[in-house]
Amino acid sequence: MPDPARLVPLRPADLDPEQQEFWRALGEGARGAKAVRPEGFLTGPFDVLLRSPRVGGSVAGLGELLRFESDLEQRHRELAIIVVAARWRARYAWLRHNEYARDAGIEPEAVAAIAEGRPARFERAEDQTVYDLVHALAHTGLVPDGTYQAALDLLGERSLVELVALAGYSSFLLNTFRVPLPEGERVPWDPA
Repeated sequence: MPDPARLVPLRPADLDPEQQEFWRALGEGARGAKAVRPEGFLTGPFDVLLRSPRVGGSVAGLGELLRFESDLEQRHRELAIIVVAARWRARYAWLRHNEYARDAGIEPEAVAAIAEGRPARFERAEDQTVYDLVHALAHTGLVPDGTYQAALDLLGERSLVELVALAGYSSFLLNTFRVPLPEGERVPWDPA
């Protein structure tokens, strides 16, 4: 069984004015109603970010930009997210983004390999290039020159910056505060 959450979810009645503004702004953004659980509190990292609305607004804005306005192709965004989520066992990030990655065209066999910590192989050379860069970064903290150059040639500077920013976006936040999954959900590395 995963460790229990470290924070008690905040509800609208618990919020100060700055937190209320963050909640309102989040609801008006690209995530909209999906950011609020049926139980009446914010999903995923947003309840954590609510504790520091100034940081929360900036981080949520960055996440919205990277996920919905980036020049990166959707499958590359989702691939980067699941590589980092699997590496750091960020359960909440993995839960939905492995589905989004499949929906965006990432092969189920590659998604399974990533979940199991095995090297993933892709039919599309560009997917392999994105995987190689994010995998190297997530597993060693460094990117070899050849991997960097291949990603730069594929993506260009703007999209490469976006890819690296996306790779560092939220797994540590989710893990530090042990953001729980919705009731009844599990990920591949959870005990049976």
